[in-house]
Amino acid sequence: MGPMYFEAVLDLRVHEENLSRMDAVIAFKEKTRASVFFYRIDGKQADKRFVRIQLQSHVQMKWRDHFTLTDFKINELIAEGRVLVPEVRGEIPENLEEHTAFLGQLDKKEDDMIFALAQKKGIQGLNQEEILNFSRLSEQKVMSLCQSLEREKKIRIVSFHPVLIISRVGLDLLEKRILSMIENYSQADSIERGLDLKAIKDRIEVHPKLIALTIHYLKYSGKIRGEDQNFVIMSPEENISESDERIIEKMDEMCRKGEFKNYSFEELQHRLRLPSERFYRLFDILLRRKKVIYGKDGFVFFSDWLDQLIGHLQKSRSKKLTVAEFKKISGLSRKYAIPLLELLDKKGVTKKEGSVHIIL
Repeated sequence: MGPMYFEAVLDLRVHEENLSRMDAVIAFKEKTRASVFFYRIDGKQADKRFVRIQLQSHVQMKWRDHFTLTDFKINELIAEGRVLVPEVRGEIPENLEEHTAFLGQLDKKEDDMIFALAQKKGIQGLNQEEILNFSRLSEQKVMSLCQSLEREKKIRIVSFHPVLIISRVGLDLLEKRILSMIENYSQADSIERGLDLKAIKDRIEVHPKLIALTIHYLKYSGKIRGEDQNFVIMSPEENISESDERIIEKMDEMCRKGEFKNYSFEELQHRLRLPSERFYRLFDILLRRKKVIYGKDGFVFFSDWLDQLIGHLQKSRSKKLTVAEFKKISGLSRKYAIPLLELLDKKGVTKKEGSVHIIL
């Protein structure tokens, strides 16, 4: 086994302005020899002493574990420290300013640590096992902290059991990458037939649930549409014929009456008597105009009606909602109520706990 390295922050007991390296005895529960390498940024006075420490023997440690450093020659206390990254590999990062900013974020509260790790992971997301291996937090505490971060709109919880999260920045990057991939594929093909889900998963090595969440956002925001697991860029509104505009006006009229809340894609397409390609192209325009949104399995909901429903739920005195109660409030059948509740869960309006949905 090679040498072990970890990163930490020190509270020095000696006054040295130009420290770059020192040898010492480090003590957790047991003592061992250590070499300390100081992170310094040229031209900047550090307010904290961030270091990389090499150990002669392996030590089990976690984030925020405390230790002491002693001068082994005179047995004098040099510093007290806190572990920030329990184990590091590879060379010292080239961009020390960026890296010490990351370490500074770790040297804060528990939720700051989780958020910093999630940002560091980028589009890969951060899972429960990684957090538990990094820290001494319990599963219950991890869940509570992640829910708090999601309420602050810093992360999205992708999975609860086990926990899988992604930072908002990471999600934005993944959205741009998938959107660019679909767009490039469409431009390369002479016939638009879209990029299927399997092809997207094969090209981006991230958790499948992250792909699913990102596809949902891109569809919800009207940037792509999916048909039989094939995804294409939304059609532009330019050069709309008069007959198409009349059909859009008819669909818009149905929106104002709230009729879209009672249809699936297939039912709506049949009612308008349109071929699939034309229907989806015109429906794209309504999505761009934010007249409608759609939920699981292609169920269509009227945007203004849904906003009113969300407002009603959030003003409700009751914080727990059963499917039966939601059917009564929304006026929807079970066929439409359940997918809409799932959509509200994904939007962060409600959260499913057992057989009920908690209004957040």
